[in-house]
Parts: sequence; structure tokens; C-alpha cells
Amino acid sequence: MKVFKHSLLLMLPLTLIFFSCEREPSVNVDQDTVYGEYRLVYEANEDKTYARATFRFGSATGTILELSEPAEITYDGDAMPWKPILAYYEQDFAGQIASGTFSYTDLDQNTFENNVSLASEIGLPASLAEISQGSAFTLVWEGGPILGGEIITVTINGINEGDAQIFIEADPGATSIVLPKDKLGELGIGTARVFIERRANAEVQQGTSRGGAIWSRYNVGPINVEIVE
Repeated sequence: MKVFKHSLLLMLPLTLIFFSCEREPSVNVDQDTVYGEYRLVYEANEDKTYARATFRFGSATGTILELSEPAEITYDGDAMPWKPILAYYEQDFAGQIASGTFSYTDLDQNTFENNVSLASEIGLPASLAEISQGSAFTLVWEGGPILGGEIITVTINGINEGDAQIFIEADPGATSIVLPKDKLGELGIGTARVFIERRANAEVQQGTSRGGAIWSRYNVGPINVEIVE
């Protein structure tokens, strides 16, 4: 059986974008055109929290920017290292970090501060041992209902190559997600790996005229579940 980490599986499209996009130093652009994205991610199986920041020219799909000195990005006062392979800034921490503040200072000496809170805790039920392909399956997660701006994603990585299925629920108040029969039928019979994620989205509190985005994720998994007929 192939082995994927949840974050790798879900971030693969973004990783391909990182490698395919041109990157530029931020000194090459008008500082008011810098779009900032700030993320706080907790990986429950690792018991680690990641603070990440990405800068782009003009919008969420613009050219990735590496900050030119003396521009800088900090998280709770600590400078965030640039990760050249993934094209973002990252600081990691042991344990669960509930919140923190990103502070970005541009080349015009403007400073933008944004507070980020971690998405609420979520988990997979301890009783989840098998899922049948023969009918739709209702998965009731552990944790509170969906709030406005939140998305719950369940990923099942089956035993066969290329059979991973992604299920999404975003209705406020929902406490479960229905896994439809047709998608379950695409999974191979055998041991699958199941992941669940709660993502919370928000607008930046401070940013340039191009704005930005804030989001956080609480990731759990994998756990092994048997896919049966």
C-alpha cells in the first residue's frame, strides 16, 4: 500500500504551483501591490504547529515574492525563515499553539499585523473501523459543529494507486459528513488511511490595498480503516 501524509496529499496541487510559478524579490514590485497570506496549521499526529506566510504580487494567484532586505516577516516577534523549496516563510513549534501574531514590514517601512487563531479541535471517532462500499456512510466527527467560514475535509487514501477520495462539508451547524456511495465505490477493498481537517478562513486585519487572507487548519490522521464490500 502506498503511504501519503495528509498534508502532502492535500498540498500537492499547491506544491506544483510553487514549482511552476516564477518567483521574484519583493524589491521589484510596488510595495502596495503585495498580497499576504498567513496560516496556522496544527498536525495532531505530529503534535506540532506550523506558522506560515506567503507573499504574492497583486493577488492570491500572483507571482510569489521573496522579501528583500530589510523587509521582514515575524511570528510573535521571531523572524520566520524562508523555505526556498516550498516558497513560503515558516516557523514550527512543539505542541498546539492556539493563536499568534504575524507582523510584516515592507520596504517602505509600513508594518501590517494580523492575529491568527487556530481552527477548533476535530477528530475521527474511535469506533471508526470499517466503511462499506455498498451504501453511503455518515461520518460523525469528534468536535463542535461547523461555524461560518469553516470547512471540514475528509480524505480517504485507498489501497490502490490513484484511488484517493476527498469529501467536503461546509454547511454551518453540521456535525457530520455523508460519504456518498459512488465515491466510496472508487476505493479499493482493503486497508485505507483516513484523515480529517477543519479549516477556518478569515480576512486580513491589516494589509496593503491588494488585501490578503488568513486561514488555519487542525489536521488529524491518518488512522487505518478497512474498506469492505
